[in-house]
Amino acid sequence: MSVRSNSLSASATLAIAVATITCAGSASAADLPVKAPAAMETPFFIVNDNSVSFTWYPSATDPGVPGDGIAGNSNAFNKFVGSATHFDVWAYGTNFFNIDILKSDKNNPVNDQFNPRATGAVEVYAFSRSTLGLNQLSNSKMFSNFLFKNIEFEFGGDINTENDALGPQKRDIVLGAQFDLNLPGTVNLSVLAYKEWNNNNFWVVPGAFSGDREFQWIPRLELLISEPLTFLPWPISWHSFTGVNFPKGTGISQAHLNALCAGACAGPNPFSAFSKVEIFEDNRLVLDASKLWWGKAGIWDLYVGYRYWYNKFGTDHNAPLFASIAPGTAVESTAYVGTTYHFK
Repeated sequence: MSVRSNSLSASATLAIAVATITCAGSASAADLPVKAPAAMETPFFIVNDNSVSFTWYPSATDPGVPGDGIAGNSNAFNKFVGSATHFDVWAYGTNFFNIDILKSDKNNPVNDQFNPRATGAVEVYAFSRSTLGLNQLSNSKMFSNFLFKNIEFEFGGDINTENDALGPQKRDIVLGAQFDLNLPGTVNLSVLAYKEWNNNNFWVVPGAFSGDREFQWIPRLELLISEPLTFLPWPISWHSFTGVNFPKGTGISQAHLNALCAGACAGPNPFSAFSKVEIFEDNRLVLDASKLWWGKAGIWDLYVGYRYWYNKFGTDHNAPLFASIAPGTAVESTAYVGTTYHFK
């Protein structure tokens, strides 16, 4: 029952690169005419990283999906995620593109049809983020100070589809500013505007409501941290991502809401119509296995982590649907393990 509004996957938290480049001129030979030093050509991509990942989440949840399809049962299930990722750094900024294929076990079945022969739902989720650095665009250091290394314009978007009973088809865009904090390692704080459109079967009423939803523009905050743990004897780093979405409304008109409620809209959040603040937190330890065992850094990573997702997809975990019918499903708490291979 996925209506994702906070999308960053396991592979996304690894999309951090720091690049330096040194250019040197060439000296002329003594027995040849003196020539001007030839400048070394700078490649278009300072960093160009392409990778694939696999992650296993043993205790994933999907809001509103009760265990065995029986009201009152909590539910957690295995989720297996394969990812393909591209990350680059060029003269004026960065680009990040990721596509996930997410496969649930039979406790989150296709079309929510619980039976002994059920197969798990499959979701495809793609997203992108790009930045343009103001220092690079202005060819200056005017956006570097004791607080920031740089300030960047950030923009991107998400798209998904899933074959569960909800059948979400989400689209969103984000745009705003990223502040590269003047701290050790990489610490980036993004302040963004977020807009989401969705089509799902949550409240479809034939002839009255098609399932199309357009949510309000809302603020979104992102904090990305990457720190090498140099005090350890192994090549391990800590990666952390936090995303916060503010309430985005119902996505439908008040007239549609009134018609769907049919006079039964009692309580603080009838039918869980109104979204709540959503918090997504992901922390992991990453071992550069190729450096440890082969002496070749940045090829093969192993990682373990923990994900906490509060009011998942903006749902209200206190609403009856998520507190009584499918208790606990609107808050995800799961450890995970995974691996990434970088093509070099």
